[in-house]
Amino acid sequence: MAKIKAFPIMLCGITLNFYYGNKATYITFDGICNAIRNHFKGLEYKRGVLIKWNAITLKIVMVKSEGKSIENCL
Repeated sequence: MAKIKAFPIMLCGITLNFYYGNKATYITFDGICNAIRNHFKGLEYKRGVLIKWNAITLKIVMVKSEGKSIENCL
């Protein structure tokens, strides 16, 4: 039980949001660990990251990095 209470201390960002959104579903420490591992290392997550990566273009980076040279944007 102590592990479950201490677990969210080491999480941050989307991992922490996932934990609090799903913690009622899992009652064991191993269950919570497996859920986080499966969510963030599963095929759906990898596919989503790949889609975001493939959508990045030099033009988008340059617009977001206004004032930087092309070399710095690369």
